[in-house]
Amino acid sequence: MTEKLYYAQPGTFEFDAAVIRAAPLPDGRFEVVLDRTCFYPGGGGQPSDRGTLDGAQVLDVREQDGEIVHVTAAAPLKATVSGRVDAARRRDFMAQHTGQHIFSQALVRAGNLETVSVHFGDDDTTIEVKADSVDDGILRAAEQIANAVIRENRAVRLHEIDRSDVSRFPLRRTPPDEGRLRIVEVDSYDWAACGGVHVATAGEIFLVKAVSQERIRGRVRIHVMIGTRAFEDYGRKIALSQGLTRALTCGEDSVLARVQDMLAAEKESARELRKFRTAQAAADADAALTGATLVGDTVLVRRVFDECGPEYLKAFVERIISQPGRIALAADRGKETFQWLVAHSLGERLELSASVTRHFDAAGAKGGGRGARMQGVGSHPEALDGFMGGIEGDITRALTKKNR
Repeated sequence: MTEKLYYAQPGTFEFDAAVIRAAPLPDGRFEVVLDRTCFYPGGGGQPSDRGTLDGAQVLDVREQDGEIVHVTAAAPLKATVSGRVDAARRRDFMAQHTGQHIFSQALVRAGNLETVSVHFGDDDTTIEVKADSVDDGILRAAEQIANAVIRENRAVRLHEIDRSDVSRFPLRRTPPDEGRLRIVEVDSYDWAACGGVHVATAGEIFLVKAVSQERIRGRVRIHVMIGTRAFEDYGRKIALSQGLTRALTCGEDSVLARVQDMLAAEKESARELRKFRTAQAAADADAALTGATLVGDTVLVRRVFDECGPEYLKAFVERIISQPGRIALAADRGKETFQWLVAHSLGERLELSASVTRHFDAAGAKGGGRGARMQGVGSHPEALDGFMGGIEGDITRALTKKNR
């Protein structure tokens, strides 16, 4: 059994230990077991520690049959090694974990919201609760409760108990069924069975702030900034706000209204641009009709554009076939792909699929539709002219045959 210094001395990050076992792994790393360690192996959503053993990077830590296994980049060269835990990372996750306990209890008190899972990431902490939605007012109330506990700097106590003694504590959640329990208490506020490493007092957490929420798997996932992460996030938000006020030449209180005005103006400009582009496409179509090919009494227009966009392509084709007796073959060639659209206003005189699909392979084309309209994309723009020409040829032959 490895002596777990991270429980007995959670504020200690440097230690000496004897090497019990060291073995190579297939990927070139090593497994190292010590007689004692400050490296926390992870649990309860809290990740394992990182650091060094005699300068060799500790890449992972896990508990296995009572032993703490350190996965290192190099094998230890001595029987006794000096370990150094990444203190900043550990302190951060200790604050995250204890802060989560405090905020989970605050969610219960503010809105009777039960925490069902947690995740401690490198960027934020997430708490999932049983709910279809969470009112912003409940989140703000939970923040007030949690931060009041932090300001009071309540003590964080650990209780090692037998399972039979669990009734002594008003636990927030049901504990495991077997073995001894480790109860983490935030003084007279929250009690939870937890194997994580925690801060000694709530004041070390500094601040808790809920920043967003999302629905997932019938639950609500709340993203929370805790500790120095919340302070750094606040700094980023201040820098962003100041940048926006300078760029928009307005006060902070006016930023949202100014952005909304700009978005409304942009939408109006986009509508006007679409109207202009539709009119331009119609003019292009009218001009193309003057040089159209006649196949009996049918007017056939074939046109290839360069990066005109799907709306323009559609407007061009719709203008061509707005009168009966017309066929439009149009495509938009990009740098690496192309879009194509074939349509007609001949009623049931022409089924397009037979004239179009057999040319797909040569141009890397694909698409769908049948009857009077087909459209799709292609991956070989250099073969586009041949693709369109082949379709025109097949359509011409089909119409000529029908006219005989």
